[in-house]
Amino acid sequence: MLIAPIKDNLNRIVVASALFSGVYILYFTIIYFGWLFGVLFGFVPIGLVITLWLFHQPKWMYIIIYTINYFIAGGTRYINIPVGITMDILLIIMFLILFVESGKKNVDWIKGFNGLSSLAIIWLLYCFLELFNPQVTSAEAWMTSIRGVAGYFFIIAFLTPIFFRKYKDLKLILYLWSAFTLIVVLKAIWQRYIGFDNVEKYWLYVYGAASTHILNTGIRYFSLFSDAANFGASMGFSMVVFSIASLHMKNKWIRIYFIFVSVAASYGLLLSGTRAALAVPFAGIALFIILSKNSKIIPIALILLISAFVFLKYTNAGQGNPLIRRMRSAFNTEDASFQLRMSNQEKMKTYMIDKPFGVGLGLGGGKAKRYAPEAYMSQIPTDSWFVMIWVETGVVGLILHLFILIYIVVYGLYLSMFKLKDKELRGIHNGLISGIFGMMVASYANEVFAQFPNGFLIYTSQAFIFLALIYDKELEEKQLNENNKYELNP
Repeated sequence: MLIAPIKDNLNRIVVASALFSGVYILYFTIIYFGWLFGVLFGFVPIGLVITLWLFHQPKWMYIIIYTINYFIAGGTRYINIPVGITMDILLIIMFLILFVESGKKNVDWIKGFNGLSSLAIIWLLYCFLELFNPQVTSAEAWMTSIRGVAGYFFIIAFLTPIFFRKYKDLKLILYLWSAFTLIVVLKAIWQRYIGFDNVEKYWLYVYGAASTHILNTGIRYFSLFSDAANFGASMGFSMVVFSIASLHMKNKWIRIYFIFVSVAASYGLLLSGTRAALAVPFAGIALFIILSKNSKIIPIALILLISAFVFLKYTNAGQGNPLIRRMRSAFNTEDASFQLRMSNQEKMKTYMIDKPFGVGLGLGGGKAKRYAPEAYMSQIPTDSWFVMIWVETGVVGLILHLFILIYIVVYGLYLSMFKLKDKELRGIHNGLISGIFGMMVASYANEVFAQFPNGFLIYTSQAFIFLALIYDKELEEKQLNENNKYELNP
């Protein structure tokens, strides 16, 4: 009878001692190391609790990484951390959690293998073999570049089917994406109407980013992204996905919310002043017109698309507005920057004739100066994702890469036209495939395809396309169950 009270008293003593020790250490830390270290120490218990929780809920670790991915590129202006290494560490932690959980038989690794992850393995293998390309002069360049070019593609293609096998998971990611979109648009609006903060000014005028963002044609706002081009392309992606998805959402309020997000993203695209980003909505909506089977939507989409093109290409309306004026210049083939890119590509063609496997990962464009400052291809900016792939992996790599991307789009088209039955799911699916296609087209003019956060967004969207049949089956079974309940309880 006395054992229980004694045990309770011991527990109280242990808890009280732990609290007293924690308060003492916190006080000592603040006195000798300052408030910052004190606050960091104060969060240690919370961090431990979260870590333990994540070991039981690894899907949320993935969601945390997805969230960090969206803001980390621009966040490095405020916190000086290496983006790639930070994401690598987070993904390693993710896999460690999965391995621990797999020991408890809570992880089904087989679910990670599907058509998309198979394509990702093929591309990863090709990029691995680039290490043995006789043109390669730096293993460090290869190691640094393979992550963004192929590594993250495989990891996301493999992990997404493991974690997000329910339709509600797809919608959760959409809601997070929409919230992130609104946050970065609000930041861009703040930059325009209130101004840049001290950190952003330092980045612009000390690091020299003002040369590409403070122009005679107007200011290119970059929000919380690495630069305006990245911001504009991502906003174009969000605009296409949420505008198309909104047409098919069953819930009226979600439909209105998605329309609001797409309008906000459109404004963000304009604020970016990124001309190449216009390719995302133009190409994305054009593909959606092909996908749509709704006789009411097709003429409306066509009218909007043609009207926007005519407005920008053949009129001078709104020319006094710097945002419109800069976007209109995207249709000017006599533009000096366009002519320079064409000239650079002619130089590359001559150099690349006898290099079918390219010059090696990480050894094309300006970034190559870090590894091979005297190399010819490090002196010519690639200015394009696909040109970069061509230069670094050769015409063989470019053909393989394009085949994989086109296969994903064609497979998505096939599912939408012939397989998917649920209208809401098909609408979201159409938005994702149209947005991916738009990003592919825009990536001819800019290296935005795999930049943070676009790479993760695109790869996750591709993974959802390959999960669409699973979601459709789930929704069909749910509908059948509801019908059966209604028949039993009329």
